[in-house]
Amino acid sequence: MLELEKELEEFKRQAWNCFRCSMCKHVYPWHLKSEEFYQICPSGARRKFDAYYSQGRMDIIRAYLEGDLKDSPQLLDIIYQCTSCGACEYICSRINNRFPRRNIEAFRAKLVQDGKGPLPEHKPIVDSIRNYNNPWMQPRSRRNTWAKKLKIKDLSKEKAEVAYFVGCTYSFQHEIKKVASHTASILQKCGVDFGILGTAEECCGSPLLRIGVRDLFIERAENNIRALEKSGVTRVITSCAGCYSTLKRDYERVTKLPFEVLHAVEYLDRMISEGKITFKKEIKKKVTYHDPCHLGRCSRASVPTVADDGVYDPPRRILQSIPGIELIEMDRIRDSSWCCGAGGGVRSAYPEFAQWVAKERIREAEKTGADFMVTACPWCESNLGDTLEAEGNPMKMVDILDLVVEAI
Repeated sequence: MLELEKELEEFKRQAWNCFRCSMCKHVYPWHLKSEEFYQICPSGARRKFDAYYSQGRMDIIRAYLEGDLKDSPQLLDIIYQCTSCGACEYICSRINNRFPRRNIEAFRAKLVQDGKGPLPEHKPIVDSIRNYNNPWMQPRSRRNTWAKKLKIKDLSKEKAEVAYFVGCTYSFQHEIKKVASHTASILQKCGVDFGILGTAEECCGSPLLRIGVRDLFIERAENNIRALEKSGVTRVITSCAGCYSTLKRDYERVTKLPFEVLHAVEYLDRMISEGKITFKKEIKKKVTYHDPCHLGRCSRASVPTVADDGVYDPPRRILQSIPGIELIEMDRIRDSSWCCGAGGGVRSAYPEFAQWVAKERIREAEKTGADFMVTACPWCESNLGDTLEAEGNPMKMVDILDLVVEAI
């Protein structure tokens, strides 16, 4: 039985055993730095009602499974306004050995099985992934157009040691697809023997898993694993935080992986420490770093005794190694980071809520006096960047690889 299927059996027990301690609502006490930025759950902070926090959702899940909860138009609204950021799970897994984020995602899968989910706004995404292998309704043939001017191996025809898994957003979204080019150019500069799957690469399936469409997620996961295994690579690198946590952690819930998965910042950090990347240009800017949920909390191993093992240090070491960069931290960082607001299908279904979450993060970033907010996730870059632009805010939103390429 797949671990994902076991989860559907297990989540009832998890819901019953919520301690209702309210620890899922606020920054972990030992990490709390200010009275102003103490909240950790975006939907609870916005709605200020227990049902929108993890512990309230556990009550709803229990009531639904026991037949105590009649059909309500608010059920889907409450369950799908979770950004799946993992803040509650980081705290609860440490203290109570409970995994509320997975519980909520498993309940969404139950709602889909019962014909109640996902939301109408999610159905075009599901249809697009089913028909085009990406959520952006773009032809499959356009997936590798970003690489046409670059001499990159096609793993369906040539062998390589490393696969660069680009991801749908960097492949198809014009505003940020430069990150894919940056990643490839840096790998080439370091002499890495790598290639891409090109049109054979499919959506990693993260959007499907978050909204509860598990059958299609498993299908896409198996297709990608098969293609990568057939290529013979021993390592997979991705610059998308969502793809990273999905390939590294969620694919392990489908089958054992025959390759190592690294985010681009982990690999670049190694290259810098080995002297394979040197910076020639000084960038005199104050920057603050936004930790993507899927690069941090959601990439942690499922072991509650393991603390702080998300990807937190590599991006910070990279920034500190660039001449002229001054890194100024926000109050909520690392495992206590505030979500950008785009995850879990929220930006598609609740754009105003997603923007509110982004505004809260921008307000926190402004307190640092930084010129740039830096991240390593396309969803964070898009949601925070779009909100900055809509607000007419002079702060710039950039991917860390933009700064790396400029400094090189």
